[in-house]
Amino acid sequence: MRDKLISTLKHLSHHHELAAISAEMLADVAHVPVDMVLKTLGTAENYPALVAFEQPNVTRERILTAAMCIFAQKGWQKTSLDEIASAAGMTKGAIYWHFRNKNDLFFALLDARLQRDTSPVTAEIQQAIEKANTGAAMAATADLFSSAWARCSADRDWPRLFLEVMSQARDPEMSQRLQALYEHIWQMSSEFVQAMQAGGLTRTDIPPHSLAILWCAIFDGVMLAAIANPQLDVSKLAHDIIPILWQGLAPSSLQGNLHDQ
Repeated sequence: MRDKLISTLKHLSHHHELAAISAEMLADVAHVPVDMVLKTLGTAENYPALVAFEQPNVTRERILTAAMCIFAQKGWQKTSLDEIASAAGMTKGAIYWHFRNKNDLFFALLDARLQRDTSPVTAEIQQAIEKANTGAAMAATADLFSSAWARCSADRDWPRLFLEVMSQARDPEMSQRLQALYEHIWQMSSEFVQAMQAGGLTRTDIPPHSLAILWCAIFDGVMLAAIANPQLDVSKLAHDIIPILWQGLAPSSLQGNLHDQ
């Protein structure tokens, strides 16, 4: 009976503010006596805690999917929580059980996106190392970045949304959260760099953190270029850029001198 009543309560919470849901309403929809509702769940004061504690992940995912859809259509600034709630088929109150505001929604989307885009990297580095062992280290490194850039730019709405949110960095909360985000990204990228260094894909005499910041800065630039140039082939760009970085930017007449410094 408890599972049935909580399921009914969740359904009602998608269409009504929790404060408007009474034991009588819940009993009527569940087709049980009011006394049974009160005995099983207690008074309506318990409903917020029950919904918040037992809300399935599918609701959160539904909110995030709706948010990304509306953000892509209207932009982050012009989107309201009411519009997201409507697209998700629930009330704004249901949104607030999971997210405090649009900032929370964006960073939850970002976290999911980051996990999706970086989860293949460890295996891709290992594949690049295996290719490098055959004597094609530069080509292997170019392939590695080609895959990563193509994956991250495949959905052009996302870089555009990220850039729009970055423009709000003057806001103290956003500034702090973006700073924490980049510290996390740099740390994660440092671990990738260490694996590349151990596998002979890049120099070992440069601190991993410094290389991580370099690669992230290049990545940000590539994503901006992809926004401005929808036809840009970032996979090809990786194969054009990586050999330049690999060989260095100095004129050939100075290469020897640089190696001696």
